[in-house]
Amino acid sequence: MIDALHPYPVQWIDRWRLHNGKAVTVRPVLPQDQGMERDFVASGLTQHSRYQRFQIGLRELPESLARYFTNIDYHDHFALIAESFEDLGHVQVGDARFVRDGTASESAEFGIAVADAWQGLGLGRRLLQATMAAALANGVNRLYGDVLRDNLPMLALVKAHGFTPRRHPDDARLLRVQQALELPAPLTAPRTPHPEGARAWGLPRRQNPAIGW
Repeated sequence: MIDALHPYPVQWIDRWRLHNGKAVTVRPVLPQDQGMERDFVASGLTQHSRYQRFQIGLRELPESLARYFTNIDYHDHFALIAESFEDLGHVQVGDARFVRDGTASESAEFGIAVADAWQGLGLGRRLLQATMAAALANGVNRLYGDVLRDNLPMLALVKAHGFTPRRHPDDARLLRVQQALELPAPLTAPRTPHPEGARAWGLPRRQNPAIGW
């Protein structure tokens, strides 16, 4: 759903070096990533990880949901994927997104998933940081998400980034984590991210997406 109103946001293309020395490319998702997104969920995530992410017994993404995940407008629905070009070839290893509430345009729900083989390397932390920065740059000032009570790694991650867990209003299995987003001083609210803003969020300077790929 790339159009003149919300063109493909190239400013979010980046390359990250993880704790084990491996590099991943991070970029906004494209419609042609539908097959890769389905492979990521079916093969990159274990049954346990799929349940933690989707909170249902899902074996693979239905085609309709894969289409929804990849045909986005980059404003009300924004998503980043992390992909690796090493070892097993070109594979998706992470996904992070936020979806703006239809009834509250300054509030959005977020979700993050990291392939099991790539967990513990700092990828989830950096995807969360990038999602927070992208949400703020798109006018979102409140992020929230629903996390299973026994998903201790995810709860630790979001708590470390200022999210407050509360009782879920509808499901005793879940905690609702939320945070009001604010720009780090002395920045002002940009419509597109700036290298200094990225560094203030704890992100690396963004590389020129036209080189080094």
